[in-house]
Amino acid sequence: MPRTIRVLHVDDDDALLDLTKTMLEREGEDITVESACSASGAMTCLRENGRIDCIVSDYEMPEMDGLDLLETVRGSRPDLPFVLFTGRGSEEIASRALSAGATEYLQKGAGTDQYTVLANRIRNAVAKRRAERERTHTQNRYQALIEHSSDLITILDENGVFEYTSPATRSVLGYEPEELIGEHSFEMVHPDDRSTVTDAFERMKADSSTTPSVSYRLQHADGEWRHLESNGTNRLEDPAIEGFVVNTRDVTERVEAEQLLSEEQELFDAALDALPHVFYVSNLDGSGWRWNRKLEEASGYSTAELRDIEIDEIFADEDVGKVESVIDRVLDGETVTYEARMETKSGELELRRISASLLTDEDGEPIGICGIGVGIDEDDE
Repeated sequence: MPRTIRVLHVDDDDALLDLTKTMLEREGEDITVESACSASGAMTCLRENGRIDCIVSDYEMPEMDGLDLLETVRGSRPDLPFVLFTGRGSEEIASRALSAGATEYLQKGAGTDQYTVLANRIRNAVAKRRAERERTHTQNRYQALIEHSSDLITILDENGVFEYTSPATRSVLGYEPEELIGEHSFEMVHPDDRSTVTDAFERMKADSSTTPSVSYRLQHADGEWRHLESNGTNRLEDPAIEGFVVNTRDVTERVEAEQLLSEEQELFDAALDALPHVFYVSNLDGSGWRWNRKLEEASGYSTAELRDIEIDEIFADEDVGKVESVIDRVLDGETVTYEARMETKSGELELRRISASLLTDEDGEPIGICGIGVGIDEDDE
């Protein structure tokens, strides 16, 4: 259903006001007409009803003619469509009206066809204004999003030179946005990462449908290297941009946290591998989760094989029931020490004393079973 168009018709002829209202509203359900018999009445209506979409005004009226009304309206509503609909037609009046900012000039005539023409002029003028307002609203909305975004948004030319950088330049890179305009972006990239970035840029340039994502280091204004992630889009053919739009996020804290976690993991694994005894962490069902190198050496199974191995394949058949019973007890919260024979990949049996306990998360919820297995001969030593 089309949006309603609210028209304010101004004319000092009451009969013509009634006729115009009838004819315009007959032209379609989308047009409703309010009438005013003078310019002052029109301004009162405009003040009290700000939702008027278009003014249709006669030229010759007492107190204030149509052009004076136009000038007054333009003072407060510069973009409101204004149609001068007058019986006194001349090129001079038409020229003055359009020069003063009238949207349309239409001379009154005989017959009802003129109202069809007038209705079409009104619809076109209102549609244009609404489209321009929507475009402005959209532009303002996107501008606000860009200006308040914590991500850095840049536009690069075909050579990777900054043409625009958003306000987040300050927080992400430590520069004022205008400082980077005209600078070559690739020169700020870490030498070891530069080829990765330029390759992604060339792919985006060669194929406008490509939207590459790349991780790299870029030098902050303070000289430090920051870890960034960027996604690019080729908008060369967009007349509003004519460049490459790049969205960038600072992921330094995440990368450093991952590096620290990796280092801690390596240290933890090294500590486990340094243990002289078998150490393992199993899932709650007894299947393997984590273990040290000693278990691989003692069992003869590789890392890949241990991930898929069943419990009855690593213990002697006669001891599987005992192990399963221990698992149940551990799940009930006990720490259990027991003896069982491990069966190696080659089929040899080795008696071990194993201490098993429940592994829980921060909330106390069980997540696995950990244990250490000492060979009986090792224990005797």
